[in-house]
Amino acid sequence: MVCAIETCELSKRFGQLQALAGLNLNIATGTIFGLVGPNGAGKSTAINCMTGLLQPTGGSIRLLGDAFTIDSTDLKRRIGVMPEGLALFDQLYADEFLRFQARMYGIDSQESGYRARELIDKLDLGFSRTRLIEFSTGMRKKVAFAAAIIHRPEILFLDEPFAGMDAGTVSMLKDWLRNFASRGGTVFLTTHILETVESFCTAAAIMKRGRRVWESPSSLPALKEGLVHQGHKFPTLEALYLEATASGKTRFEWR
Repeated sequence: MVCAIETCELSKRFGQLQALAGLNLNIATGTIFGLVGPNGAGKSTAINCMTGLLQPTGGSIRLLGDAFTIDSTDLKRRIGVMPEGLALFDQLYADEFLRFQARMYGIDSQESGYRARELIDKLDLGFSRTRLIEFSTGMRKKVAFAAAIIHRPEILFLDEPFAGMDAGTVSMLKDWLRNFASRGGTVFLTTHILETVESFCTAAAIMKRGRRVWESPSSLPALKEGLVHQGHKFPTLEALYLEATASGKTRFEWR
């Protein structure tokens, strides 16, 4: 399988904070990959480095077989990004923002308008033609998702894509992403919802303090079949996660 995303000893430091400490990942084309970990593990930092939003301190990144840096303009045209902060322009209508986004990727004005209208209809955002992007979190996430796919990328990086969305929208987007991966696209997502990773992703990794502490085998037909850590088989990803991150060692009580 062609490797869509590869990181080698990827590191990022913010002053005294080591956010990434030698992250190694190899993700095949066509994979729906889920990255999970405790708050502050470095998940968003990893995505930001792999998409050119942050300059890594050390290590290397390869996307679609080519070396990727913060200046890799041609490669950036081949990826789509839905950052945690969404990065929307609240002073624009949704269709204006989507047309602007498409134009930024070099798509001509007529095609930009067509794609924006199509996505607005598919995502039930018709009302947004007469309202600025100042609506609910779920609706804003729909716009951000549309902006990430409007130029038809080969890799999608999604940071907490489903949080705040209603169940119907989540189901629709999951179907779209499965179809995208079946056609050779690659999905890299972060989430705190372990059930989503276990039921939806085809491969996964767990991070803790900037390092990968577990990764699923890439050769298995289902993620659940590879829930093995340090020689032990776990019934759920949650059980493995708690063991790998030592998150189940303490108990919270309110008196």
